[in-house]
Amino acid sequence: MPGAPQKILVIRLSSIGDILLATPLLRILRRNFPEARIDFVIKSRFAELLRHNPHLNELLVLDTETGQEGLQDLRRRINMNRYDLVIDIHKNFRSYYLRFALPGTRVVTHSKQLLRRFLLVHFGINLYGRVVPIYQRYIRAMAPWGLSDDGLGLEFHIDPQAERLMALRLAERPGARLLVGLAPGAGFATKRWPADFYQEIARRLKKEHNADILLLGNKADREVTGAIAAESAIGVYDWAGTLTLQQSAAALAHCHLLICNDTGLMHLACALKIPVLALFGPTTREFGFFPVGRRAEVIERVGLSCRPCSHLGGPHCPKDHFRCMREILPEEVMVRAGRILQNESPS
Repeated sequence: MPGAPQKILVIRLSSIGDILLATPLLRILRRNFPEARIDFVIKSRFAELLRHNPHLNELLVLDTETGQEGLQDLRRRINMNRYDLVIDIHKNFRSYYLRFALPGTRVVTHSKQLLRRFLLVHFGINLYGRVVPIYQRYIRAMAPWGLSDDGLGLEFHIDPQAERLMALRLAERPGARLLVGLAPGAGFATKRWPADFYQEIARRLKKEHNADILLLGNKADREVTGAIAAESAIGVYDWAGTLTLQQSAAALAHCHLLICNDTGLMHLACALKIPVLALFGPTTREFGFFPVGRRAEVIERVGLSCRPCSHLGGPHCPKDHFRCMREILPEEVMVRAGRILQNESPS
C-alpha cells in the first residue's frame, strides 16, 4: 500500500452533478487522511457547490473567460503547491494539461469505461455486468490506499445566508402545506419529460395533495416553468433562473419531494437527502448517473430496444418517436409521488 499522501489535489472542473458525485470521495479522503491538505480544482461558475465543504482546505478556481492564460496561471499555481497526489476525475484536455508532468506527483484517475459505453450506445451490446455508480468509480481510484465507499451518499453544505433568505421567502406560504419541487429542465432535449406532462402533474399535485409547487431550473427553463405558473399562480413559486446554486439548495431543503429529469438538481436533492422521483429516458443505469440514496426513485421505460441512444442525451429523438419519455405517463408519476408524499409531513 502506498504511503499516506500529505498534499492532495482533486480535479473535477464541471458540471453540477459530476461535482456533487465527487463529495463522497472528499469525505472519505478527509476521514482517511485527516492531516492532509486537500484542494479541489473547479470552474468558477460551479464553485458555490463546494465553497462550504468542510473536507477541503482550498478551492482552486478556473475562470474560463480568461482562456489559455488563466489555464496557464492555474497550472503554475498547482506546480508551486507541490502536491504528492493528484486525483483527476475529469479526464479531459484541461485536466490533463493541469496535471501533466508535475514533479514528484503521483496521478490517479478513474475508468470512464469508454469501450463498454460505445458498444452499448451504438450496438446494444451490454458488457457492463454489475453497474458501478460514478461516485463509486471516483472512490475506486483510491483503492491502492485501501479506501472504499462509506455508504453515506452525496453531501452538500448550505451557506447560512442563503438558508436564511430562502426561509424568509418561503415563510410567506399560507398554512402548513406540502411543498413539491419540479425541475422540468435538462441539458439536452431528449432528457426532458414533455412540458405538458409537467403542467398536468402540477395541477394534480395542487388538487389532490393540496401541495404548493416550487419551480426550479435555469433561465432556459423559464418558458416551461412560466407556463406552469401562469395556469395557477396561487401556491406556485416560479424561481427558475433567479437563484444561485446555494439558494437553489436552500430552497430545495424545504421540499418534501423533487420531481425532475436527469439533471444537476436531481443530484443536489440527493445530497440534501430530499425524496427524489427522477424520470429517465435516453440514458440508462449502466452509465452510473442514476440518483444516489434510499430516498431516490427512478421511472424509466425498461425494454425499449432503442435505449440507450446516447450517454448524455441529444437535441432530438433519433427514432422520432420519443417513446422513452412519452410513455412515462402523468398517472404513473402521480401514483409514485402519492406514495412518497403520504410519508411526508408538511411543516
